Amino acid sequence: MGEIQGMTIALNAGDSMAVLDFYTRVFERGPDTAPMDDFLEWQICPGTWLQLSTGHERPGANNARVRFEVEDLRAAVSRMQGAKVPVGEVVTVPGVVAFSNFSDHWGNALGFYQMLAPRNVVSEAERRRQDRERQEELEYAAAGLASARPGDGDDVSDVIAGSDGVATIQTSQSSEGSGRREDPSRSPLE
Repeated sequence: MGEIQGMTIALNAGDSMAVLDFYTRVFERGPDTAPMDDFLEWQICPGTWLQLSTGHERPGANNARVRFEVEDLRAAVSRMQGAKVPVGEVVTVPGVVAFSNFSDHWGNALGFYQMLAPRNVVSEAERRRQDRERQEELEYAAAGLASARPGDGDDVSDVIAGSDGVATIQTSQSSEGSGRREDPSRSPLE
C-alpha cells in the first residue's frame, strides 16, 4: 500500500450558499478549492482536507467519511482484498480523483483515495475576490435580489419572483421588456 500521504474528512451538507457561509465564518476564509459545483474543500492543515458535498436532502453526522490518500489506489484496494476486508469498487472522477470506500467492523465509514491531478488551490488574491463576491451575494440575497448584482452588465430595474421560485429580472437594456431568468439557488461558485 505504501505510506499514507494525506487524508480527507468528507461531510454531506445542505444548501451550498449556507454551507459556504458557515464554513467561511468557521475558517475565516473561503474554500481552498471547489473541484465541482457542489463540492467545497478547505485544507485544515498540511495534507488534511475537509470536504463538503452540498445539496443533500438528509445531511448530517451519519454521512461522515474519513479517507486516506495513497499513491497507488489499486495496490491499496488489492491489499485490503488480500486482508479479507470488504472494499467497494474504485470510483473515478476523471482528471480529479479515484477512490474506494470501506467500513470498519463498527460501521465507521473509511476509504482510500488517489489524486489524479494536483488540487487546483485558489491563490490568496482569488480567495479575496471570491470572499468579496460571496459577501455581495449574501447582501443582495438578504435584500431579496437573488443573484442580481451591480456590474452584471445590466441595469436592473425590477426583480419579479415567479411562482416557480425563479426570479425574472427586468432590465432597462431589454428592448422588448423581457428579462433574463436567474436561479436564486445558484452558488457564487457556479
